[in-house]
Parts: sequence; structure tokens; C-alpha cells
Amino acid sequence: MAKAKPAATVNDELRGEIAELLLDGMAPARIAARLASRGIPGGIAEAELARAEKAPAMAAAQRLRERLEARIAKRDWWLANQARLAAIDGAEVPRLDRLPAPRFFAEFYAANRPVLVTGLIDHWPARRWTFEGLAAALGSAEIEVQANRDTNADYELDKDAHARVERFGHIVERILTGGPSNDFYVTAYNSRRNKAALAPLWADVGDIPGWLVPTEARDGFFWMGPQGTITPFHHDLTNNLLVGIAGEKRVKLVAPGDSPRMRNHRHCFSQWRGEELPAGPGDSERPPVREVLLGPGDALFLPVGWWHHVEALTPTIGMSFINFAADNDFYSHYNSYSAL
Repeated sequence: MAKAKPAATVNDELRGEIAELLLDGMAPARIAARLASRGIPGGIAEAELARAEKAPAMAAAQRLRERLEARIAKRDWWLANQARLAAIDGAEVPRLDRLPAPRFFAEFYAANRPVLVTGLIDHWPARRWTFEGLAAALGSAEIEVQANRDTNADYELDKDAHARVERFGHIVERILTGGPSNDFYVTAYNSRRNKAALAPLWADVGDIPGWLVPTEARDGFFWMGPQGTITPFHHDLTNNLLVGIAGEKRVKLVAPGDSPRMRNHRHCFSQWRGEELPAGPGDSERPPVREVLLGPGDALFLPVGWWHHVEALTPTIGMSFINFAADNDFYSHYNSYSAL
């Protein structure tokens, strides 16, 4: 004969659970049924429910909940307005040549609008970078790479677990001969380790006068990977300038005002996959999505808070920068790293 399942103990932990379910809107009858399934007699369950509903702390918690719901409703109203204004701005990311810094900061940086700019880095020696040339110069250097990403659907959330050290030349060989892959990628997250190893390259990285604060250390982040690398939908905590050196990437963007439809489940990441959000106006569940191609010599301004998804259409080399000649500290007061 099977042993009877022991009844749940009525204690403060269980009473806290009852209060949480009531505050979450569950009907008392359903809570009573749940308690009964755990071996608590109906009379005791009803008494505990009545006690919870009459408790002064429950009334206070309910008032706080209503206050929070009002604040959330106000936030959602504000975000909906921002989404409507972003839609008025147009479905296309503007493409401009040699945009002057004063106009950039006035019309795009301060306005939180994306823009793709050509001609900004034509004077850089880095414009001549090729995979073969970099391998010849740095083949024996050991650099950090995000590896074995195909084994983990949450590779972006678990970046530390995927850090590996490989020879630069070996990585280039895999890029050029291995075909499309998202299994390995040299990303900005590897830059702390790679800054010194890649030092011979920094002399080729020029300035963008008026846009970026010039530094001797070249405050840029190096990216390199095969066709098929994907950076899933997320938003950054700073403004970013994404610069293409070799190859082509497709970048999808969603305005911050559409965040309620972005399935933001943790920190700055979204549960949407790239193929689930095609470019277009969206619908009641899917946000409007803009799409832009980033090619060699292009610079894409990604404003803080804009969701973006990046896919390499060919093997790519690129840089990104956050050292703008304007306030870019939008992370010091950010406290949602482990949750929303």
C-alpha cells in the first residue's frame, strides 16, 4: 500500500504563500483547492484564507499593490506615447554621409534616434584590414573568444562560461574555412583580455573628430567572427557606435517605447528570436522593427535603450565605441542586472 503524502504544515511560510496568491489575484476557491491537494483540511484552509483576507497587513499590501499598478499604468502610457512618436519618425534608419558632429548630437544623440553614417572612418588605416593581413600580423597572439555557444541557448546570459583562449591565427582559419557558424565569436565582452594582445592594431584605429573623445588607448571594442554569428535582441546601457571594417551585418532595431512588447525576461535581454521579429510595422504582440545593413566603412549609432539584434551575413571584422564627446553614463543608476 502506498504511503499517504504528509500534509503541509500550517506555518508562517504557508501563510505568506496564501497572502501572495491573494495579492496576485487568485480566487480563494482555487487557493483552497491547492491547499487541499497538499493535505490541508478544508476547514483549516478556509480559516487561513479568512484570516489572511482580514489581516491589516493584507489591506496595506493591497493598497501598495494598487499604487504600484497605477505607476505601471502611467509608465506604460508614457512608453506608448514614445512608441507612437518613434513611428512618426519613420520606419527607415536614416543613412547620411559625413554627418557633422554638432548635427549628430543635436538631431540623433540627444533625440535618442538611430542613424547610419558613411565616410566617418575613410581616413583610418584600419579600413585596409583583411582577415589574412591580421592573421599574418597577429597569428601567434593568444586572444579570448566566446566559444561553444551552440551548446547553450543562453550563451549571451552566460558569457563568462563560454570564454576560451585561442591563437588569433587559428580563429581566422576557422572563420575562413569553417563556413557559417554561431559557435564562436570574438566580441566586445572579450576586450578586457584582448586589449593588450591586439595592441599592434590600435595604431590603425583613427579618431572621429567631434564625435568621440580621442584617447591614446583607443577606447574601442574589437569584434571578429564567421558568417552566421548572432547577437540576440537586447538593449545596451550606453549609447554605442558600431563600426564595420570588413563584411556585412544585418541589424534589427526596436524603439525603447515598444519595450512592453519585447518579452524582457531578465536584465537587458529579450526572449524574441531574430526570425520571430521580421522588419515591418508589427502587430498587437510584435513591435515595429527597423532593419539596416552595416557594411565596410559604415558607422551605426545605436542609442541607449534601443533593442537590437545583429546577424553577420558574411565573415566580419568591426569595432564599437562608447567614448562619445557627451554624457554617456546611463548605467550607474541601473539596478536590474539579475531581474527586470
